[in-house]
Amino acid sequence: KCMFSVFDESRIFIAACRHWFILLVCDMVKSGEFSKYLLAILDHLLNVYSKNGGVAYDIGCAFSKTLNNSHLGPRACELN
Repeated sequence: KCMFSVFDESRIFIAACRHWFILLVCDMVKSGEFSKYLLAILDHLLNVYSKNGGVAYDIGCAFSKTLNNSHLGPRACELN
């Protein structure tokens, strides 16, 4: 039982478009709502949609500092 505990999911983290279509789903593994999930999803969306994407998040004001300090900061600043 202990060996498989690393696969326990606590929640899912999703990215949806403005029409509520699910674009990405990420398993959250026993760690709560950390910014790493949003950074991973944002990295993927930037790779797919490039400069023509946009992102809104319910704690955007707190996340903007995290985003600017990450390796994704310069790419996010270039969004149209």
